Amino acid sequence: MPALSAGTDPAPRVHPRTVSTAHRHGLPLHAGHTAHVQDVLRTDDLIAAVCDTAYEELGIHAVLRWSVPDPVRADTDAAFEKAFWEPSSRIERLAPALTPAPGVPGPTPVGTKT
Repeated sequence: MPALSAGTDPAPRVHPRTVSTAHRHGLPLHAGHTAHVQDVLRTDDLIAAVCDTAYEELGIHAVLRWSVPDPVRADTDAAFEKAFWEPSSRIERLAPALTPAPGVPGPTPVGTKT
């Protein structure tokens, strides 16, 4: 099951601590690419909003509301690690219950390379 990250007000670049946190967990992430949610959203997507503001902006499109504190405010490695693990642990528990659309591969555990 592919996963994407996008924002309702994306920054011009991915925060360097986000990139380094992703790389520590084996996730390929490039600092130069961000996306607006409308550029990646499909009608059959399951959306987890990790920001309360984004949840409100998405309205009925946001199915899951996962409040995760913004790590940029603290700007520490620990804050970025926590922001990685909070949704990751929820995804690990949720993924087995989801049925991928036909032709879409099953879930890949967080932190592994595909």
